[in-house]
Amino acid sequence: MSTGAKTASRADGADNVVAVVTDHALDKYSLLEKVLNDARFRETLERAQQQSGKEKAAFRIAVKPNLSMMLRRSDVGTYTDPFLLVHLLRLLILRGYTNLVVVETQNLYGNWFLNRRVLQVAARAGLVAESVFDTADGLTSADIVVRGGGVDARVPLVDMSLDKVTHDCGEPIGAIELGRAWTRADFRVSFAKMKTHFYSVYTLGIKNVYGCLPLQDKVESYHCKKAVGKWTAAQIRDFPVHFSIVDGFTAADGWLGVKMKAVPAKPHTMIAGADLMAVDHLGARLMGVKPGSSILYRHARKILPIKPYQVAGDAAPIKGWRKCPQILSTFSIMLEANADIMNLSGSLATGGYDPCFPHKSASKGPIKRALFYLTLPFNIMLDVGAVRLRLREKIFNRRLRQHRDRFPVICASDIIMQGLTFLAPDDLVRLAALIVHGLGAAELSGHYLVHNGSEYPFPARLSTANIAARDILRHAEEKGLDPKALAKELDALGQSYAEMFPGDQNYSYCYR
Repeated sequence: MSTGAKTASRADGADNVVAVVTDHALDKYSLLEKVLNDARFRETLERAQQQSGKEKAAFRIAVKPNLSMMLRRSDVGTYTDPFLLVHLLRLLILRGYTNLVVVETQNLYGNWFLNRRVLQVAARAGLVAESVFDTADGLTSADIVVRGGGVDARVPLVDMSLDKVTHDCGEPIGAIELGRAWTRADFRVSFAKMKTHFYSVYTLGIKNVYGCLPLQDKVESYHCKKAVGKWTAAQIRDFPVHFSIVDGFTAADGWLGVKMKAVPAKPHTMIAGADLMAVDHLGARLMGVKPGSSILYRHARKILPIKPYQVAGDAAPIKGWRKCPQILSTFSIMLEANADIMNLSGSLATGGYDPCFPHKSASKGPIKRALFYLTLPFNIMLDVGAVRLRLREKIFNRRLRQHRDRFPVICASDIIMQGLTFLAPDDLVRLAALIVHGLGAAELSGHYLVHNGSEYPFPARLSTANIAARDILRHAEEKGLDPKALAKELDALGQSYAEMFPGDQNYSYCYR
């Protein structure tokens, strides 16, 4: 563990605490609970609730994750872990706060890819029911099911691109559209992802709140008006963020970390505090960059107070973090007023994509298609991890099939084989213990598998592993596989994993 005693970051600031926890031994759910405790989340929440004069059940809490930047579901470093989000909701409900809403907006990916409504992205991420993916047209919200750990509740996820209000920010900005659910909350929580960004150098809480600006085409609506920094700062001033959390359990560094990172960075770090500016200040330091290198931070600093704060934890920079060059940010800011150039460069700099989000035909005309393939080697170079994963997956499948006599049920199913690449040895043993009691309907509620009407904790390291476990259960049920035979093989594979696939056993073979 590296969560030592408090160390002063700037003079005074004893009442303004920013907590940072880095621990490669703790699971991510315990990591979240620890950083919230160290950052005095409960005290901050209760103080705001008491000052509002409302009962807990009426106190409206809005949580904004960074969700719409998920393009490939497997790029877990580019979006807020959906199951950490569910765990945060579970913790709030257990404390009596039941008037909750999760908010997000659509983004520029909708210019280039199909099926990019917030609810469709959330369904693909495992946050809401998969059926929502095909029924999202016309819906502004869908329920997140929060079960397990003594909780059985539903929390609405609102697409604020479809639910807007007009707000007057005063001169010189005037009236702009904002997300209704965000502006009407009593308590606002930013749950950001730790990433690099080619426009703002890094993206943390402030950049995440920019994502509350509701219009989908954010280049045409905000960048071309040179309004990104100004409007974000005005929104934060008029509708303050009461608590900021940064998910750095997995993260995305490098030139295009904001978009793609097939093999995520693994800082196993989380940051939290009641001061949005302070959390971003510390987060930037951890990534080895100056806070003011972000254009959004600079704009926010002009109208929002910079307060002294104290660090609870180890504020040492993240080892091996690869920064985004400042020159790339400068170049992006120079181009932002031209929608055509921004759109073209953005589409070309977006490499692999999820099969559920196919390219729009209009974004791939003959010239654009040619440019895409000409820039493909550059995209591969920036995301070489995708190639490594495919190679490791092939090796995994080949080695497993060499032991076909020991694992006949597993090797007979390509779907199970594919799912196993996401699962670590302890995941396999845990899944075997579930299957041995029989097959049946399987759903996810964060890190709980709801199986045959009961909830079972399944704290896999990555959300994709939870989804893979669910899919294996579903496939086995659909095909009528022998649960005892499958459970026996999964348990045997987990027990002999180190022998069959030597190396670091803390992660699954392809996604460690």
